[in-house]
Amino acid sequence: MINRIRRVLSAASLVLAVAAPAAVAAPVSVNLRVEGATTTIFDGPVTTDGHAITTASSAGAHVCDGTNGGASTTAGPVATAALDDGARTIGFNWNATWDGSFSDFLVNQVGGESQTSTQFWGYLVNFAFPSVGGCQQKVNQGDEVLWVFDAFSKTSALKLSGPAAATTGAPVTVKVVDGANGQPQAGATVNGSATGADGGATLSFAAAGIYRLKAERADAVRSNAIVLCVDPPEADPCSSSDKVGPKLDLDLPGERLASERGRSRTMLVSWQADDADGAGVLYYSAEVREAGTEAWRTLASRTSLPRAHFRGDSGKAYQFRITAVDRAANRTTVEADPVVVPVDDRDRGLWRFSQGWKRARRESAWGGSVITAKRDGASAGLRFNGRSVALIGRKLAKGGRLRVSVDGKSRTLRLRGSSAPRAVLWQSATLDDARHVLRIRWLGGGPVQLDAVAPQP
Repeated sequence: MINRIRRVLSAASLVLAVAAPAAVAAPVSVNLRVEGATTTIFDGPVTTDGHAITTASSAGAHVCDGTNGGASTTAGPVATAALDDGARTIGFNWNATWDGSFSDFLVNQVGGESQTSTQFWGYLVNFAFPSVGGCQQKVNQGDEVLWVFDAFSKTSALKLSGPAAATTGAPVTVKVVDGANGQPQAGATVNGSATGADGGATLSFAAAGIYRLKAERADAVRSNAIVLCVDPPEADPCSSSDKVGPKLDLDLPGERLASERGRSRTMLVSWQADDADGAGVLYYSAEVREAGTEAWRTLASRTSLPRAHFRGDSGKAYQFRITAVDRAANRTTVEADPVVVPVDDRDRGLWRFSQGWKRARRESAWGGSVITAKRDGASAGLRFNGRSVALIGRKLAKGGRLRVSVDGKSRTLRLRGSSAPRAVLWQSATLDDARHVLRIRWLGGGPVQLDAVAPQP
């Protein structure tokens, strides 16, 4: 077993390459489950992609997108990124150390549960241990991604199935199998009843309610949960106990600007619903409207996916509204604050540049390119509506000076230093809600690199 632990940990160590801009990868929705020593830390759908990850012990950011260690030539969502996205969206914590000898993150703590000298965190995909690290292991739409404490002491990962509704006093049969191969699992306990040789157990519930059932056995990873609605005879399923809508959290590409985490006008909007005391989420609906207008339009209707894509127009702000409906027909609706789609440096019909600027491709930039001033007289201008405007770009080690003015009020910026891509270099004071003119002029002293400008309502 110790050799197996070392082998799997070594494979899991080939997780992340050296620090670099995160690759663009199409997101997928997976079911992420995190099983601690005695409790389930998290279980639910998560939207994830391949991206750079930073932890408290990682000594910087490292790419996690399937290309790590040359495992794949194309970037994509992976198991460790799913853990990171789940933690960020839902709010549980996790940590990992960077092991340079393996070019890897070793996960050592999730949800407050830390590894010991004999018990380690490991992961499974679709109930099986992969042979590669968590940032090499790509995941697909609908996959089961399972992170487990003391994973390498387990002989199997249990999978539980059963009905979704039952009647008080009537017998209910559930079944437990090995999730990797479908073999029945005897000796597992479900709500106090043990499974037989066929993996089945018969349960009965005297009281109406919402029951969350899991199968457990000391030598196995505890199972997924199934939600069972138990109602009195002749009652509609899931109607007698669940009167509260799901908790709903919305995750946007940024709090104010779509460029905070995104790179293009096509935005990923994702969400997470928690119906821990209820009958479980049945479906979602997603809507969008331009800020300042009243008409909502549908992005997704009655979907089971916790995400939707939306392509906005440059320089406009959008609000998103998500509704979660559970099996008892309870509803929860969340409406987000406006998110601005910045005007890219390539949007020449909106942002006009004089001679003296040079455009270059940058994968990490908004819209995939930046524009740099290197000659005297380089200037630019933008007319916009709104109460504020932000300049987006990146400080350079030998960066120069830039004069920005709005409606004739000027300020000189010294853009020398270091910053992440798509950083807010300058934000105007609050303006009247009217038409304004932003003007920019390069003052020399070194190159100045701009990426986008973001008028804000």
